[in-house]
Amino acid sequence: MIKQNVSSVIAASLAALVGAAALLLLLRGPAPARADSPHYVASDCTGVSSPCHTTIQDAVNAASPGDEIRVATGTYTGVQTLGGGVQLVYISKTVTIRGGYIAPGFADPPDPDNNPTVLDAEGQGRVIYVASSISPTIEGLWITGGNASNALVSNGRGGGIYSNGAIPIIVNNVITGNIAYTSTSSWGYGGGIYVSSPPGVAVITGNQVLSNVASTSYHAYGGGIYLGGASSAQAVNNVVLSNTASITGGRGYGGGIALSGGNGVTVTGNRVEGNVAQGGPAASFGSGGGGIYCHSSDDATLGDNIVRYNTASVPANGRGGGIGIDRCQRLTVVGNTLQGNVGSAGTTTGGGRGGGLGAYAARDLVINGNRVLSNTAGFYTGWGGGLYLSRNTTFTMTNNIVAANSANYQGGGMAFETGGASEPVTGTLAHNTFAANDRGSGNGRIAIHLNDPYVTLVLTNNLIYSHTYGLYATTGSTATLYNTLFYANSSGDTGGPGIIVNTDPITGQDPLLDAGYHLQAGSPAINAGVDAGVSTDIDGDPRVGPPDVGADEFIATVYLPLVLRNH
Repeated sequence: MIKQNVSSVIAASLAALVGAAALLLLLRGPAPARADSPHYVASDCTGVSSPCHTTIQDAVNAASPGDEIRVATGTYTGVQTLGGGVQLVYISKTVTIRGGYIAPGFADPPDPDNNPTVLDAEGQGRVIYVASSISPTIEGLWITGGNASNALVSNGRGGGIYSNGAIPIIVNNVITGNIAYTSTSSWGYGGGIYVSSPPGVAVITGNQVLSNVASTSYHAYGGGIYLGGASSAQAVNNVVLSNTASITGGRGYGGGIALSGGNGVTVTGNRVEGNVAQGGPAASFGSGGGGIYCHSSDDATLGDNIVRYNTASVPANGRGGGIGIDRCQRLTVVGNTLQGNVGSAGTTTGGGRGGGLGAYAARDLVINGNRVLSNTAGFYTGWGGGLYLSRNTTFTMTNNIVAANSANYQGGGMAFETGGASEPVTGTLAHNTFAANDRGSGNGRIAIHLNDPYVTLVLTNNLIYSHTYGLYATTGSTATLYNTLFYANSSGDTGGPGIIVNTDPITGQDPLLDAGYHLQAGSPAINAGVDAGVSTDIDGDPRVGPPDVGADEFIATVYLPLVLRNH
């Protein structure tokens, strides 16, 4: 019997993040009770305790820092110009705005699912603008109909929520149907949420971010969420679904979530699904990150997310159908499921690079404990069905399952790109399982394809099963392998004119994988590895004795006999 628990490391990290978020909520809670807090908002104040207001803006204007504003179920409309911008609500104080109540009683706890509090900007401006140097909480609201194209202040940024220089806590909201920009000549950022340059830890947690657009007609970042220079920000346990960075006319980056600048951002425990970075034709191509995009954001963590069915580019060139990475240093990608993503969906032009993950110039990239399954690099031309690592990338890759991915040009499991001796790719792979990445055609059925010179890999205790070649190295590339289990690779375990040193391979023996790519009893991978300094497997199970080859460590369960006694 195989244990299939989520990695204890990720679980502990997620618990810590949630705990930190809870602590922030506590620390930023209301100031000592005031006679006029909470404030109440309802369309009809009959029977409601004082102070009651008929608009949220009136309540914010009347509130003092630390006050709570409770908003009754209903739909609130009517943008206005405050603080130089056009929005439905202008937040200029550290207050808590919380929806989901029923008037006149406003009894706790609120229930925003059954009592929706809808803030609808009706396409006339932003929904919420957060002024700088404050730390408000926005909770339990339905935020829709925002359009920042004519917002007067920072046009094209944050159709639903805009925050620059503040420390917002955005929790348990539905943020849907918002647009950052309709311009045909200027970039859009953050269709649903835009958070930039917070002086502390901004928190986005428990939200549903659905069907937002960063730009309808030009280049854009972050269809759902944009974090710009947002050091230490946390995006935790959100559902980010069906957002688009650029609909047409431009390149798109981060259909679901985009990070740009800032250090130590954490994106953990989210479901990022069905998002598109670039949706339509444009004068230039080269979009990235259908689900999540990281650009020049160092020491970030993308952990324990479900990233599936996202597309980097519908018409042409796209990199990183699930996750796109551009010059992010010391990025940790750990415990994610990358499934069913597409680099490029174009069928007549362009190419896709990295159906699951595509990285450019990512130094000290850590790829650990992920499941990279059934992704497609590109329908017209594709490199790296599972992963594509390029130019000046250095990486370690441990305890991953890379299976059933598709490329029709190079590398069904992994492919690479270098820019000559000055832009090499160097990587260390330990305890990974590559299985049946042969769903494409030609050289796209190779598991690990060192398809450019100046790629240097060291591989220890990897399992490579059911491809044409297990590993193929072109001239000028080098692969050094230790204790690799090869099986059912039809053209050969290794091949190509590059330098391959293959020490102590295990060949000709079925690894006995189950449907989840775990080892079964009797597998030749059991105890066949060497110590590579890896203490646990993909499920967090300990590696004991001589380690097993591949991502999984077989754990035998001993059942003791049941003894019945008569008394």
